[in-house]
Amino acid sequence: MKQQQFKKIANSYKNLIYNQAFYSTANKEDAEDITQEVLLKLWHNVDNINRNSIKAWILKVTRNLCIDYSRKKREQSLDKLSDEAQQSTVFIDPQSNPEIEAINADLMEKIICVIDQLPEKMRTIMIMRDIQDVKYKVIAETMELPLNSVKAYLHRGRKFLLKSLSNY
Repeated sequence: MKQQQFKKIANSYKNLIYNQAFYSTANKEDAEDITQEVLLKLWHNVDNINRNSIKAWILKVTRNLCIDYSRKKREQSLDKLSDEAQQSTVFIDPQSNPEIEAINADLMEKIICVIDQLPEKMRTIMIMRDIQDVKYKVIAETMELPLNSVKAYLHRGRKFLLKSLSNY
């Protein structure tokens, strides 16, 4: 029974966990390690988790592990984007023109650098909402914040991103 529940939950949320970890750490290996740790915690707690808030529980555990990893890796530069991040977001078909491909890669690098400058809460909320399309209510539950605070952080983060990229 436990194994079946775990498999069902793990299969449903493994990509969400990985994406959250990847966008938080900007590192493929760290994201894989975090995903593995979250799934391990899920295995140990699968019987104790409220089924109605499983997504919030998973996102909260993922967020906390991301914070731990970023503290451990603070000395490493996050300026370098991994190949996966550059390839995962394409604004215009890169086959159409190598110049456009270079512009897209440069823009993606600037966006990631700006997001990285945001305070941790704001960055996490932006990643959850704008990249992973997590609902406001789940974000509020995960972050243990009122819904209006989540919306305010998101608004400020988007405003900062727009201002920082306005010259680009």
